[in-house]
Amino acid sequence: MLIVDDDRIITMLHQQIVINSGLHASPRLFYRGLDALNHIRNNRGDRFLVLLDINMPGISGWDFLDHLYREDLTGKVRVAMVTSSVDAADMERARTYDIVIEYIDKPLTFRKLEDLQQFEVLNGFL
Repeated sequence: MLIVDDDRIITMLHQQIVINSGLHASPRLFYRGLDALNHIRNNRGDRFLVLLDINMPGISGWDFLDHLYREDLTGKVRVAMVTSSVDAADMERARTYDIVIEYIDKPLTFRKLEDLQQFEVLNGFL
């Protein structure tokens, strides 16, 4: 599991919630989308659930998703957008990516992670 967000406090908070919920014992933290993308590129045999912020410097969450599609990495990645954006256009745009399984308002909670675990498409990703 990867947590990708430029806000270090939120990222560490989300890491602790993920660990304490039992969803994943050691999620990897990335503060830049490009670093997370490089990690996926370098670990092509692995599958990843990515908790992805939208608004980040460098490459945004949207750019990150576009790179995954251009580089044919979508088969090994599922994404939950975790964002403070309540913009309906962002929610609609997220639906256009078939690897985006959920759009979650920040911050993560145990309940939101429980709901996320119910998606059958995540079998083999957790």
